[in-house]
Amino acid sequence: MKALHLDRSGVLFVGVWSSGYIGGSIATSAIAPLAANLWRFVLGGIMLAGIARHRREIWPRGRALGAAALIGVLLFTVQFGGLYIGMADGTPASTTALIACSAPLLVAAASAVLRWDRITMRHWAGIALGVVGVAVTLADRLGRPPHPSALAWTLLGLAGLTAGTLLQSRLRTSAGPAALAATEIAAATLVMAAWAPAEGSLAIPGTTRAITSLLWIALIPGVVGPLLLFALIKQRGATRATSLLFVVPAVTAIAAWLIMGAPMGINTVLGLAIAAAGLRLTLKPRDRQQPETREATGDPDGCADRGAAGSAASPA
Repeated sequence: MKALHLDRSGVLFVGVWSSGYIGGSIATSAIAPLAANLWRFVLGGIMLAGIARHRREIWPRGRALGAAALIGVLLFTVQFGGLYIGMADGTPASTTALIACSAPLLVAAASAVLRWDRITMRHWAGIALGVVGVAVTLADRLGRPPHPSALAWTLLGLAGLTAGTLLQSRLRTSAGPAALAATEIAAATLVMAAWAPAEGSLAIPGTTRAITSLLWIALIPGVVGPLLLFALIKQRGATRATSLLFVVPAVTAIAAWLIMGAPMGINTVLGLAIAAAGLRLTLKPRDRQQPETREATGDPDGCADRGAAGSAASPA
């Protein structure tokens, strides 16, 4: 039953994450990109704080509080600020997904170099297949590269996602998941509140398109997304959790076809099959035996030190 639960969590994560690209693309066509992020964080943070209070969760404190604030700025402000400005500057949602969903490769490489995770040859093979699957999914769109400035913003978003995920995987705290997510988003909101006015108006147009897309990205990717991501990182480790991103571009393309009428070809189906095969290699059941080891070596008050004791991040 546990394996089935993890599979359901993964499927839900892919659906929620994919919806963020569709909703984000719609939102940035109607709202200034950083304004969309700012109000998304405000609404999502209030919801998460309410959930944490209702569940009487412990809030992060001490070193964990500072670590959570840093992670929040990277994982939310830098990631979504960069990706949304990139989309507003003309980077298609599919290309944004292609770039952002290369994060598992960067996470795996950094984890191996830092000795924070044990990456086997099978996992590297799965990651390679995942990258191929993403590229095949979007092969017909790779000939239309974004403007250099839009590409730079998108790469900044990728850097925020990678760094934030790596640090999140090392965070040790007794804080509840909603309280932790609310704290991180609060820190992200403070930085975004200083950044957003310099990039455009903070007004939300009173159109159905603007309001609906804002509510969607605030409540679904903004509330459910972080809770799922944190749970999967804790259960599977950073590399295996982010490997789910390999199938996001194909699912995003299918959703864009259903919702927005965007064209979809055989590449999407083929890419999804290849990425799914790679994901299967990275998520072998026998690797789900190590979370207890990871917890036993963790630092309960903050980010764990880099050392041999902490080198085995919890694989799936």
